[in-house]
Amino acid sequence: MYYIIDPNIQIKKWQGGPAYYLHREGFKRYSLIEEDYELIKKCDGKTDITPCFASEKLELLGIIRPCEKDSACLLPDQIKEYPNYYVRNIDWNISDICNYRCLHCFHTADNSMQRDSFSWEEALRFLDEMRDCGLTGVRLTGGEPTLYPRFREILQAIKDRELRLTTLITNGSNLDEDLISFIKSIHPKTEIRISFDGIGHHDWLRQHKGAEEQFKHAVRLCKEAVLFVYINMNINRRNRDVIFDSVKMLAAMGVDGIRIIKTTEVPRWQLNGENLTLKGTEYYDFCVDFAEKFKNSGINVPVTIWQSLYLDPRKKTFTCLALKSSVCRFDENAPICRPMYNNKPSVLANGDIIPCAPMAGLFASKGIRMDNVKTDGLQKALTSGVFIDAITHTVGEKLRVNPKCGRCSWGKVCQGGCPAVSLLFGGSLLSSDPTKCEFFSSGYYEKYCRILEGWKNLNPI
Repeated sequence: MYYIIDPNIQIKKWQGGPAYYLHREGFKRYSLIEEDYELIKKCDGKTDITPCFASEKLELLGIIRPCEKDSACLLPDQIKEYPNYYVRNIDWNISDICNYRCLHCFHTADNSMQRDSFSWEEALRFLDEMRDCGLTGVRLTGGEPTLYPRFREILQAIKDRELRLTTLITNGSNLDEDLISFIKSIHPKTEIRISFDGIGHHDWLRQHKGAEEQFKHAVRLCKEAVLFVYINMNINRRNRDVIFDSVKMLAAMGVDGIRIIKTTEVPRWQLNGENLTLKGTEYYDFCVDFAEKFKNSGINVPVTIWQSLYLDPRKKTFTCLALKSSVCRFDENAPICRPMYNNKPSVLANGDIIPCAPMAGLFASKGIRMDNVKTDGLQKALTSGVFIDAITHTVGEKLRVNPKCGRCSWGKVCQGGCPAVSLLFGGSLLSSDPTKCEFFSSGYYEKYCRILEGWKNLNPI
């Protein structure tokens, strides 16, 4: 019997896996097991295939259909194999230029002004490489990305290559009705991610007078345009007392999601933050207090607390983010950070590619360089080299290299914690994450479960 892949289906396969099929009209993709992928490759309208359970399943899913021999042929690139590792999205710092002077910026190792940027030619070449490496999405950031001289043309160039602008990370100062309307016309499903650091404290942390009012104006305009608005909010000793009231204000403004991030000990914040960083249990005590207030507040916006909790009041569910796995789902061959592996690698304005954006200033302070997409190209960086060596470290490797994590009773659920925090405090991606050691040894998982009793735990041990 002869089969052909449905013309609306595209098949993609990357070095070392995975394989996916996706509909040409959308970005949603579905994974394929190796056995199904090998069968699909034979569905070319020319190869005789004995019907089996796999072919019946693939036909039922609409991936393949029967045909007469030589009556149909595959479309160009309908089966695409990439020599590089799989990366779905990239954080692209298109330019370091910014109109704020944030005290905690993680992109730099000091308080100096940064001026690196992608030229127009470099930007177009990089977008071509993203497409050719099988990426589907771009998270555009900076600096302040809207200050890029040809910002609107970049948005159009992203669309022209059938890439999706998944997220625009901005301080909001440059968003007006005209620009927001343009963004929505080109990328209507883009998430607009805007920073806000608490009522009465935003101007201080951003070192820009009027930043708080600019933020509120930008949120109102985005919500009037029915765009998805997500807020990043820093917490430190100076602003922690206004965080809950700030969340209530943001919920009333109609934002769609909020992420609270501990102002972390990156190089620039260490220069400017004095003793304002929340330490160890101080941060987790805040999380417990926040969760208790939030549970019964009537706020209906999901909140993520960095490395700690995800709270969804709409469904009355929570997830402890310090847990990467349950014991029964432990996979020693999993990468030490799955988002770092395929969903959040960061390309800096100078072309350097690093595992995740918050590592930028830390790498600069330590003189660490990996690969560079401007000089060597993206496909090379995603095929072999220092960057690939870093992101393909496995959980099993970390637990073996690091005896402290390997012996720990929480090792299989913590999996050594966050690699970025491990690098910050231990000097290596494979070091232990001391913040997680304190989390588990002090019983915060049990505290969260007790405080949130009555809500469903989506990641129980």
